[in-house]
Amino acid sequence: MDYRTRLQQERRKRQALFLALIPAVIVGATLVGILLRALAASAVAWTYEGPKDNFAIPAVSGNVIVAVFSEGQVHCLRVLDGSQAWPTAFYCSQRLLNAAAIVGDTAVICSDYGKVYGLDISNGERRWSRELTGLLRGEPAVTGTLAYVATRAGKVYELDTQTGRHQLLADTQVPFCASPALCGDVLVAAGFDGAIVAIEIPAGNLRWRKRADATFVAPVAQVGQLVAIGSDQGRMYVFDPQTGSIIYTFEAAGLIRTAAVGLDDTMFFCDSDGWLYSCDAATGASRFRRRIGDSLQAGPIVYRDALYCLVDGDRVVELDHQGSVRRSWRGYHGACHLALGSGYIVVGTHTGRLYGIEP
Repeated sequence: MDYRTRLQQERRKRQALFLALIPAVIVGATLVGILLRALAASAVAWTYEGPKDNFAIPAVSGNVIVAVFSEGQVHCLRVLDGSQAWPTAFYCSQRLLNAAAIVGDTAVICSDYGKVYGLDISNGERRWSRELTGLLRGEPAVTGTLAYVATRAGKVYELDTQTGRHQLLADTQVPFCASPALCGDVLVAAGFDGAIVAIEIPAGNLRWRKRADATFVAPVAQVGQLVAIGSDQGRMYVFDPQTGSIIYTFEAAGLIRTAAVGLDDTMFFCDSDGWLYSCDAATGASRFRRRIGDSLQAGPIVYRDALYCLVDGDRVVELDHQGSVRRSWRGYHGACHLALGSGYIVVGTHTGRLYGIEP
């Protein structure tokens, strides 16, 4: 046997060994992935099975979670173990797509069809309900014992959260479809047609009205002394709430459908393509942008010393103020809503399940 034949045989042996190792490498990588996924999800403290095929929308207050389910139920859970805190759930024949606004001992729930409920947070009993004109697509803005609701019909109402007493504050003709924001003595709200208005509180007078070439479905957010509103065209508009002057705009890569947040002198916001942006809150000067996922469902939320986002429909990401990922938890199929409080992360899904995560 000459040396060429020996070399060919050795080459065949190496190739056969390589081919034999491929399945083992694939199996090993799969096992490592499963292990990492299990470890990432190991922080789950409890799960709660609500009504199936419902959007579960949590809000944390003190030691309880008020969980709104899209087909008309509201449950109250204990943060520590996910057990039910109310004797029975609250039921109504309305579609509920907004988180509860919790004011003292009252949970204010806005339905998709224009009805507002005030629930006693201690037992889930209905204190009051009011029928408003126009669909409600957003949580109310609250201050003290008052809540302000902007409807799809362009009407803005003031409600007393303890008694349900309400009055029409303004009729703007703007099709509001997200939560407004209180900024000092004005309430700022935006419509999907690009109109933005500021209404004086408590007089109800129109302070200013502007229009942008944009579609607004994101909540209005107060950032320092300014207000920020993201658009479906991938642009964040930042206004002076007193005059309506545009201070700056910031370009993003995708749709902006979640609220911006402010921390010290910095504004953070995300787009639907999973990018996190940071800029100087006063000038709009960019500080960084980071890709944290392929898609974004919720966030950013500032909690304690970190930012939290829900991405890719199954993963919660914790980031520092420079946008670096500290930790992440995954394995929450159908995740679409996020709330934080009392040392817990609460994930709501579109299957009716809630997860309580203890970081």
